[in-house]
Amino acid sequence: MRFTPTLLAAVMVISFSAQAETVYKYTDKDGNTVFTDEPTKGAEKMDVKPVATVPAIPVPKNTPEESQEKTAFEYKDIKITSPQPDENFINNGGKATVSVSLDPSLRAGDTIQLYFNGIPKSEPVRSTYFPFDNLARGSYAVTATVRDKDENVVGKSDTLTFYIRRSAIPQKK
Repeated sequence: MRFTPTLLAAVMVISFSAQAETVYKYTDKDGNTVFTDEPTKGAEKMDVKPVATVPAIPVPKNTPEESQEKTAFEYKDIKITSPQPDENFINNGGKATVSVSLDPSLRAGDTIQLYFNGIPKSEPVRSTYFPFDNLARGSYAVTATVRDKDENVVGKSDTLTFYIRRSAIPQKK
């Protein structure tokens, strides 16, 4: 690989300027321009100005509490999308499906748990789809909570009410 004299000169000036402020320039017997920090017979003395440097800007260190506050995660939106508010399921064997939508999507390690009338109806799972069979007739106020890997609640939907309507068998008196 062959260096041009100009490139070689630039590299040498840069490397020597970090070590010395006086540089000597001369041409060797092969016609190459040479830069050095040692005086040589026939060398021209060059005064090189120091390289401008900018000190690093100190970065403030965060305390663990500040880091956790800045990185606290929140779901922007948690909605029960099915059933519709005040929807009635009539004589269908008590079947209902609850669907939940999240923004952003469910994070790795997070789970969803459903509550019917304030009582846990499902185990925390990594699903947004919850089918139910044979629900008793009545009204159901459903809420979805999202828990992180440490079981902390990181989000909660609004409560939605739906109804299961089933025929009743008359009791003999």
